[in-house]
Amino acid sequence: MDATAAFEIQSWEKSPGEWVTERDMAIEAILDEQLVALAPGSRVLGEEATHDARGASMAIGPGLVWVVDPLDGTANYIAGDGPVATMVALVVDGVPRLGCIRLHDGLALLSGVEGVEVLGGAGLRPKGAMSGRGRLSCRFLANDVCETLHEVLERDYQVEEGSGCAGRDYVDLALGAVDFLIYERVLPWDHVPGSHAVGVLGGSVRVGDGMPYRGQSGVAGLVASTSNALTAQLLKARSAVLR
Repeated sequence: MDATAAFEIQSWEKSPGEWVTERDMAIEAILDEQLVALAPGSRVLGEEATHDARGASMAIGPGLVWVVDPLDGTANYIAGDGPVATMVALVVDGVPRLGCIRLHDGLALLSGVEGVEVLGGAGLRPKGAMSGRGRLSCRFLANDVCETLHEVLERDYQVEEGSGCAGRDYVDLALGAVDFLIYERVLPWDHVPGSHAVGVLGGSVRVGDGMPYRGQSGVAGLVASTSNALTAQLLKARSAVLR
C-alpha cells in the first residue's frame, strides 16, 4: 500500500477509537447498488450506513441480506501499514450462504454452500490440522484483562495479537497460518464472511455463551478455530478470565 496515498484520503473518527474514510463510504455505496441489482429484492446491511443511522438495528433479519464491510482494517489503511480487506456475505433467512473476503494485496477467499476457494494464494488447510498457534484481538478488552487472558492461553498455545483486520485473520485461519481466533466485539460485517468459510471447511465458530455463530447481534466474545474441541477449550479459558 502507498502510505502517502492513504494519507491523502479524508478520514474522521466516527466514535472513540473507530475511524472511517471517504474510501469506506465510496466502496459501500458502490457495493450497495451493485449487490441489490444482482439479487432484486435483497437489501444491504452495511457497516457505515448502519453507523450513520443512529440506533439502527444490527440484526440481519429475514429475506436476502447482503452483509458488507467496505474497508476492514481502516486504522491500518490510514496508517499506511497492515492488512486491509473488503468483505461481503449473503445471508438467506438468517442463514449465511455465501462469503467473500478480498484482501487488498490481491488474495481472495470465496465460500459457498459447496466449498471454499482461494484466489491468488496457497491451498486451504486440511481439516483438523493444528500447530497450537492463534490470534487474540485485545482491542475491546481492558489491558489487565487482555494480559491475564494472554497468560492463561500461553500455557497451552502460541498467542499473537490480531492483525487489526478480521478479513486477514480469517483468511490465515483458512490457509492454516493459525489455528484459532479470539475476539471480544462481535459485529456481523466483521465476522459473517469469515465464519462462513471456517464452517464450510469443517471448523467451528461459537460466541461467548457457547452457541454457534450465525450472525446474531447482541453477543459478546467469539472463538473461531479448526475444531469444536479446540473452540470449547478456548471458550472455557476465556470464560475463566472474563466471568
